[in-house]
Amino acid sequence: MTTVKKELWATLAGISAFLGGLLHVIALMGGADWIYFFHAPPSVVESARLGTWLAPVSTLFIAALMWLCSLYAFSAAGYLRRLPLLRTGLLVVAFICIVRGLIFFPLIMLNSAWLKRLDTFEIIASVIWLAIGIFFALGLRAAWKRAY
Repeated sequence: MTTVKKELWATLAGISAFLGGLLHVIALMGGADWIYFFHAPPSVVESARLGTWLAPVSTLFIAALMWLCSLYAFSAAGYLRRLPLLRTGLLVVAFICIVRGLIFFPLIMLNSAWLKRLDTFEIIASVIWLAIGIFFALGLRAAWKRAY
């Protein structure tokens, strides 16, 4: 695999994480209906409806975490200086995203109540999480081999 391809995976991971954070901010600006559409927990949807602090704080916190993940991916791609614990950070993010992408399906098999939650959104979200996790894992491979 050439260096360009390795950098491509980390770049795709960074773009994906950045867009995920942006999507959270857009959903927050869209209000309770948007937050509900993106399957936020009922307490967050209710917070958005009532105008309490939980929805904006939790949504902005998640967006900030996603943007931090994008910085790590862009660092692995070589666009930013090497960030502290780069390999560890990429490994943790890749693991979390891959588990999130795959966890829904065993839950369906173990608990029929989960089957009732299965809808197009959940399937698409799981595939996206899995893809982003793979991007981060392949980006980690690029960071691992890069001489710093």
